[in-house]
Amino acid sequence: MTMPFVAHRRKLCAQTGSANCPLTSIQETVMTNKQRLIYSILIALGVLAIMLGLSHLQNSGVITEKTFQYIAISVAVLVVVLNGIMRRKVKPVIELMEAMPTVILGFFAGLFLAPYLEGHLPGIFSLLLLTPIGILLAGFFWTRLPDSLRLRVPDGWEGAILIPVVLLVGWFSLSMSPHLESWFFGGDMSTWIRDQLGITYDQRNALVVGIAMGFAVIPNIYSIAEDAVFSVPRSLTLGSLALGATPWQTLTRVVILTASPGIFSALMIGMGRAVGETMIVLMATGNTPIMDMNLFEGMRTLAANVAVEMPESEVGGSHYRVLFLAALVLLMFTFVMNTLAELIRQRLRKQYSAL
Repeated sequence: MTMPFVAHRRKLCAQTGSANCPLTSIQETVMTNKQRLIYSILIALGVLAIMLGLSHLQNSGVITEKTFQYIAISVAVLVVVLNGIMRRKVKPVIELMEAMPTVILGFFAGLFLAPYLEGHLPGIFSLLLLTPIGILLAGFFWTRLPDSLRLRVPDGWEGAILIPVVLLVGWFSLSMSPHLESWFFGGDMSTWIRDQLGITYDQRNALVVGIAMGFAVIPNIYSIAEDAVFSVPRSLTLGSLALGATPWQTLTRVVILTASPGIFSALMIGMGRAVGETMIVLMATGNTPIMDMNLFEGMRTLAANVAVEMPESEVGGSHYRVLFLAALVLLMFTFVMNTLAELIRQRLRKQYSAL
């Protein structure tokens, strides 16, 4: 799709009959459909690579929540290469998740998500492996399609083509889950994990909490990060493109760096939301008071511990004082994290304000 000022420049060149019409620098500002698809695939692969790390993590709490923080940032950056109409449709859908009460998320995770994950563990892990492969194959076949077909897709809507690909891969992975469990894990993957690896599997575990927490944290991080990315002055983007930088270099070295204070603030707000979350942890885990590094076992956070044990503690007793100490530790942790986040944000703003 040709931009209006490029078409106008070509018209002027045709009228003047100039043979050396300097359109090279202007044409570099036009992001082709192929480039947009490549950028969308690269960012989507980064998101999926982070999700693939869930299968290798042995930490039960903060790491899983940080994973979804990076997913939210990646989604916010992905919006940069989307069409304006599509962006206006995607953002309200993601922000609707923010209005969903955490009690409902915890209820859904405890009653539906936990047993579903237990019964489809091979499909979940194969989904993390097959989704990047499916996206790469979709990008490969997309570049092989005739121009007459590819040009029918509106500019900036190439990322929407990945939706049916991801849905198809998800359907295939989950439908093959019982067969994979029967072929490789003796019919029960959770039992195989316990017998072969010595890792106990609880139905309500830290993995379930991480997924449910991701749905609670993603809208907050996405909204702030998206606003930070689009608050970057357009003159910086156009100036970078005019100096010969590619759109990808402009995105990574100008836009993201300039928006880094807002992105960092989004991460810190999401982390504070995850650390202080209570209802999801109460309803989606086994409330195990003994913490373990096993991702497939239950857990209990400080906030959930205070909420559960405070009504049963004796006023003035040692248990009562320990709970207040836990609340004080949580308060001090939040205060220190917010202070460090503000100092780092101010430093980033001062560092990149000269751009």
